[in-house]
Order: sequence, then structure tokens, then C-alpha cells
Amino acid sequence: MESITVTELKEKILDANPVNIVDVRTDQETAMGIIPGAETIPMNSIPDNLNYFNDNETYYIICKAGGRSAQVVQYLEQNGVNAVNVEGGMDEFGDEGLDIKSI
Repeated sequence: MESITVTELKEKILDANPVNIVDVRTDQETAMGIIPGAETIPMNSIPDNLNYFNDNETYYIICKAGGRSAQVVQYLEQNGVNAVNVEGGMDEFGDEGLDIKSI
């Protein structure tokens, strides 16, 4: 499974190239804040939303701490989707001083 850090994800976002970020946290969790432009698909809804994912794109999967996103990446890879786990998740995104609003 391919993984990146939240710092690497922020660099990709700041490069001004489109980045496909999928936040797999619950609606309650995402109500506290998401990365601008991220698609929110709760983990339990991923199987019903496989048609969202394009085989020619790479998707960066994020959750609260990195556990759920790792499970989703494994599932997506088994279904032919190029997915990358964001280690540390949104918890680390804030801890690293990566202000969601500054992106």
C-alpha cells in the first residue's frame, strides 16, 4: 500500500495541480472541518460509490488518524483504483500546523 504524509499531501495541494482527496470520516467528523475541495464519502459508503473513482486517476484517502483510510485504500486497490493512504489523517494535518483554511 502506498502512503504519504500530511506534509507531502499539502505540498501536492499547493502545487496547484488538481488533487483527488477523499475524506472517509463520518458526517459528524467532517462537520468539524475538511480539506477544501475534498470529496466526502464515509467509509461505509465506499462500496456503494465505486463509480465515483476513475481508473486513470490517483486518489488520496484521509480519515481521522489513518486507520480507516488504510482499510479503504486496500479495498479500493482490490477494485482496481489507484489509491494512496494519508498517514496520520486529519489529526496530524492539524498537528503539523497545516491550516485547512490556508489551503
